[in-house]
This record gives sequence, C-alpha cells and structure tokens, in this order.
Amino acid sequence: MKQILLFILFLFLNFSFAQPYLPMLDEDHVWNTDFFVDPFGGGQTGIVSSENYVAGETVINNQTYKSVYIDGELGSCLVREENGIVYRYDTNANEEVVMYDFTLEIGDTFEFPQIIFEGFCGALGFYNGPLEMTVTDRTTEFIANQNRVVITFDYISEFSVQCQWIEGIGSTLGFDPVGDVIDIGSRYLVCFTKNGTTYFFNNATACDNTNLSVPESMKDQIVLAPNPVQDISILQLPSELNIDTVRIYDVTGKIISEVTILKNYLTINAMDYASGIYFYQAESESTIIKTDRFVIK
Repeated sequence: MKQILLFILFLFLNFSFAQPYLPMLDEDHVWNTDFFVDPFGGGQTGIVSSENYVAGETVINNQTYKSVYIDGELGSCLVREENGIVYRYDTNANEEVVMYDFTLEIGDTFEFPQIIFEGFCGALGFYNGPLEMTVTDRTTEFIANQNRVVITFDYISEFSVQCQWIEGIGSTLGFDPVGDVIDIGSRYLVCFTKNGTTYFFNNATACDNTNLSVPESMKDQIVLAPNPVQDISILQLPSELNIDTVRIYDVTGKIISEVTILKNYLTINAMDYASGIYFYQAESESTIIKTDRFVIK
C-alpha cells in the first residue's frame, strides 16, 4: 500500500511541476533572418534581411492554420501547432507535414517532407527529399527569458549544417527548418521578438544588418580558408582594415574565445572546438567589420 501511495505521489509531483509547452506560433512573435548569399544562384551578394510573423486564421479539414507573412507579404505557408508539434499544410499535396517536433528524444530521427513546396515559410524554393537528421542532444536552457527545450541534431555533411531547435522559437537558422538546411547554412536567425522585447541570436547586434559602413569589397577580403575546418584554417585579416579583435561564438551566441589581433591573420585549429557551426566576428576599434559562419568537422 505504501509503495502504491509513493508511486501516486511521484506521478503527482511530475505532473504538477512539469513545465507546459511554450507555443511557437503566437501572433506577437517576429523572426528576423539574415541571408549571406543567394543559394539559388541569383547573383545576390552581401547580407539580405528577411522577417517572418504569423497572423490570421484559415480552416482546412476542420483544422485551424495561421498564415505566415514574409516581409509584410502573405506567403503560401499555413502552419499550426499541437502537443509540441508544428505542422505545415502543403497546398500542392493537400496534406499536412511536420515542420518541428519538440517531443523528439536523443536518438530519434526527423525526416524532412519528401514533397515539393510552392515556397518555404522563410524563402522561396523547393525541396524533394529525402533528408533525415538524428537528435544528438536534448537539454533545457534559459533562452529569451524562459526555460526552453533545446534539441540538437547531428551534422548534415550533404548541406554543411547542424540544426538546433529551441522550444517556442524554432530553429537557430531561421523560421523554416527545411529552407534553413537547403540554403546550405547561408542564413541564420538574428532576432526573435516576443511581446515587443527583442532577443538576439548568432551574435547579431541588430535585426537588419544590411546597412553596414564598410564596403562589401573590403569585407570580402576577410576570409577563412579552408572552410569547413578539418585541421588548421587561416582567417585572413588585411592590414588596411585594422582588425584588432576577433571573437568566436557558437550558434546560441555564447562567446567561445576572444583574441587580440597582432598580425594580419588568425589560425583556427579544429582541435580547439567541438564539431558544429560557429561564427567569427572581426572588429576594429569597437566597430564590427564582419560576422560570418564557419564549420568545424
């Protein structure tokens, strides 16, 4: 009898103190994503900024979906969430597909939909799969002023990216995890705004980073090669840019290292980092000159 009572008490405590799921698709949420290049070969250079938010409702097959807006314009993306899973309604196939699944545990796999979309929720394009990722870590971290589940996936060598999902926010690469991956890691989440309060990711200091004072031709001289880093790579820092500090960040914005620059280059050794995606930030006299991503294999 005592064992039964203890078991009931254990269940009660677990249900009483379990944190409720934090919704991702609230209408006071705004996502800002930076694009470094045009992955579809359109010739775009520099940084392009994009904004997503959800608004309005559409009922299909007795399910209520919210519409995703991209830079103030209504796109073809309809989304809903239920029990920790975010669904998208694919209008071509007339069926639901899973965008996010925050019920996944370590060792579980997530397979992207094997269908062609009219356009991603974060950018136009298509993907016809298959592509599968495996969960390598599941933690709870204090992010954007709340404790949130963070799901980390294995490195996808085909696209040179590593995905990480944050409960109530989405991917650290942007709003749409499918578009994030096929964009070959060239875009990433810079801002998440909730109730008018903005939180920065991936070492961003602004939600729109397109207006920078240093010409792109000058910033292009700052380059890390080879990238991905498998052994030792060199970050070139031309002397005319007067780079005095380089900081290395992980995808959550945590500073991994900060180096005072005395030469016109910095050596990046893969042995000093765990495998994954990182960002370097080159600075001159407290002015950020360039932020870019690199991969440690």
